[in-house]
Amino acid sequence: MNKLNTRETDTLFSASHPYIHIQTSIYQIILSLLVALGGVVSIVFALQLDEDSDTSLSIALLTLGVILLIFAIYRFSWKSTDMIYQPTGSIVRKGTLYMDVVELQHIQDMIKKMDFSNSFHSSFKSSGIGRMDYMISQDGRFVAIQLLCFVPYTYEPVTEKIYYTEDEAFAVVRCMGLKYNN
Repeated sequence: MNKLNTRETDTLFSASHPYIHIQTSIYQIILSLLVALGGVVSIVFALQLDEDSDTSLSIALLTLGVILLIFAIYRFSWKSTDMIYQPTGSIVRKGTLYMDVVELQHIQDMIKKMDFSNSFHSSFKSSGIGRMDYMISQDGRFVAIQLLCFVPYTYEPVTEKIYYTEDEAFAVVRCMGLKYNN
């Protein structure tokens, strides 16, 4: 387990780890360009239609083209990079789970004791007083966790950002049932 010194206001998702590298995803850029091309083609077809032809088709194609262009800009701006766990080259994804105070305390105790040998049977919720931010690599060899608790108007960190690698990461994934979501 690696603990890095951080300010209390930093959250896990704003943190950096020496083994995490941000890399441009060629696949995502090509996909964004193809969506943009579809938008441009749709707009060109809409403008090429005669004034006598169906106006609703022209408006639909124009609307579709604009939506595709906006979506392509979004994908290009915010989805064109991947976080990579450098030792294995695996892509890292972020996630958030919500829970009750009792479950938050139980996870906090597990982290303090470094005891991930048993399965943690929790019913994570769509919202709750406790929050666990996590990052997990696709191969399960890297996991980062930070627990937060809701105080009026915001979530405050309860634990430091904690990073697990290799066997410890496998144990955390198995115990808590964390999943790599695409």
